[in-house]
Amino acid sequence: MVTQRDGNEVDLLTSSIQTTGGALVTTTLYTLSGLIYAFVTSPSVTGQYFFTVLTIALVLRPIRGVTQTLHKIGTEPGESVGAYLSVAVIFTIAYLSVLGALAITFGGYLASVTVFDETLLRISGLYAVTIAVVMTVESLTSAVGYPSAVTWINSVKSSVELGVLFVLNQSIATATELMMVMIAVRLTVYGLVAVGLQVIPTLPERRELSRAWAYAKWSIPDQILDRVSYNMPVYVLGIVATPLAVGIYEAADRFGDFGATIAWHLANPLLTKVSGDDAAGVDVSQYLDTVVTGGSGISFVVFGYLLSTDDLIAELAFSSAPAQFSTTVIIVGGINIFRGFWTLSSHVLEGTGHPGLSFRTKLFGLIVSVPLTMVLGARYGALAGAAGYVVMNLIVGGYVVYYSRQVLDSTLIDTSVGMHFVGALVVESVVVYATVWGVLWAGGGPVVAAVVGALAACIGFGIPLWVVSAPARAVFRRTYALSTNRLRY
Repeated sequence: MVTQRDGNEVDLLTSSIQTTGGALVTTTLYTLSGLIYAFVTSPSVTGQYFFTVLTIALVLRPIRGVTQTLHKIGTEPGESVGAYLSVAVIFTIAYLSVLGALAITFGGYLASVTVFDETLLRISGLYAVTIAVVMTVESLTSAVGYPSAVTWINSVKSSVELGVLFVLNQSIATATELMMVMIAVRLTVYGLVAVGLQVIPTLPERRELSRAWAYAKWSIPDQILDRVSYNMPVYVLGIVATPLAVGIYEAADRFGDFGATIAWHLANPLLTKVSGDDAAGVDVSQYLDTVVTGGSGISFVVFGYLLSTDDLIAELAFSSAPAQFSTTVIIVGGINIFRGFWTLSSHVLEGTGHPGLSFRTKLFGLIVSVPLTMVLGARYGALAGAAGYVVMNLIVGGYVVYYSRQVLDSTLIDTSVGMHFVGALVVESVVVYATVWGVLWAGGGPVVAAVVGALAACIGFGIPLWVVSAPARAVFRRTYALSTNRLRY
């Protein structure tokens, strides 16, 4: 049985490094998955698949709100993880039952007015159950004090999924068949993890139900808006534009969002630590500014790489629409530096018990960005999605900074670390451009140039950061120590 740890017992730097390792694998596979889906099926099928699964993810966000409650309160000293697991399981079963009844009642109508046909609608129900299992097991893993393990579990799941897709390349032709592969792999991987954790649900008492409701009543709507804000362009383009526009935007987003996705993964140990420390009466302000700013660092690396390789990637990823893809990926990659920052800041607010503030920030951003994307979507396609995404992130991020000042008396920005990142980004961009040009001049080909350019980006960013930043050197040294210790065993 896994030994439970409270959140205040977690070493944040170590946990963040371990999370980053798994997140790099997971996010790399996630970034490439859009291209692999299109290769295995077609861009149009991939667009239909994205629209379908992202819609399901949105519908299931109330479950994420309750499992987030399990994560947040479960990490606090002295709380019963089993009791909050019971709350999550009971809510999930009830919610899925209501959705199932609605699907049966209105299935014919939904099949006639949406991208869902009857077969896709049926498989979507099973896919929804799978996602609910994934949400619950991930939150349970964090609640027992191992938030960094979540990304490694996810990396195993993603690796197996893509491996199976390559094996079945000649057999998969529809979104339904694509979803069947995902269902089988995820139930297998997360089912084994759930058994390994061996946490038994226990009957919650009135105090625990009261605490769960006090947090969940804001966490549920916050998680709904969190999903809407993240995938807003896909939802809107899926209604007012074409499947091709959805496919271009989502594939570009998976490249441009690489760094912000790492930051989103890092929010997992950050929420665990802040929640545990705050509940234990430990001052959390001593480490927040550096951690939040530093957690967005990979977004700078990604943007520097995209600045020098966007045309090359566009030709490889979407040769049928390279200009739209290239422009979209640069816009999304640039604004995701800011998204990575406010994602971490928002989870700090949640960890200190203020999910309602996080909810308000996303609501304000969506009120402006959704109409903008709808108006521009039919004419400009993926570019309209990128424009709406920028506007939304500027508004949400601005309000997160405002509320951070109100609640924590801090903007959560370490200006020294931020300037170090900017300087390293400039050096990286020059190094990557020169490297890619050199590989192409030597006849290496675009694929080789893109891969070598990625390695050059890490070196071109990492070396100047090591030279100028003491906090970065501390992170590098800890990473090396963890890696060598792990190799010894």
